[in-house]
Amino acid sequence: MPLPNSSSLADAVASRPCAWRRIGATLGLATAVLFLAGCDLPWSGTPTAEDPEVRPSELTDTAGQPCPQELPIGEDPSGHGFGIEEVADERPTLLAPQEAWVCQYNTFDVGTTASGGAVYGWSRAGRPEPVAATDLPNLQDALDDLAPADRSGGCNDDLGPRWMVIYSHDGDLTGVVVDDYGCRDVRLTDNPTTTPPGADNQEGTVGGVLDGGAAILDVLGVGRSN
Repeated sequence: MPLPNSSSLADAVASRPCAWRRIGATLGLATAVLFLAGCDLPWSGTPTAEDPEVRPSELTDTAGQPCPQELPIGEDPSGHGFGIEEVADERPTLLAPQEAWVCQYNTFDVGTTASGGAVYGWSRAGRPEPVAATDLPNLQDALDDLAPADRSGGCNDDLGPRWMVIYSHDGDLTGVVVDDYGCRDVRLTDNPTTTPPGADNQEGTVGGVLDGGAAILDVLGVGRSN
């Protein structure tokens, strides 16, 4: 079934002229390197969330099960179980992952809409898989690159599973839910067992939809493209 249409996003920063400069270098053969000067980086004017509060009891409270059996949905404007669609209005500031797990979630039917369309829930497939310690630095780099979603290029109308990376920092848990379909949207949750991914007014992360899911899946070696 097609995914709900994403909202268009206004430009976050007014563009300014970019000047190209050419630098010549000699290394055996003359080479030239082009680099961009005087250009705003994407989202350079987007506000960044404040540092989250550390809640050290969250990992203990899960009793060894960091990934919930089902994903909480929360606000669901499409009515099909995909959750929040509004684009995030700021970049997240995330704690560094000290240990992490990844879980796959598949759809299951929970009902139908008034027009006869499917309503989905998301159920965990299998057990949480630990993320190798050697992958944590690359995971942190991918998390640092998360930015408000840009839908100017459109998304595919496919459907697949979702993956949730849950990581601990001094016992505080953060959930990173990545759609393994469409634009590989990312939604964050500051308490994976109770807070719907992407919910507004979270104290530990930002609400809304972010870009950067493909890089996260690539680091973890999961997803349909890996």
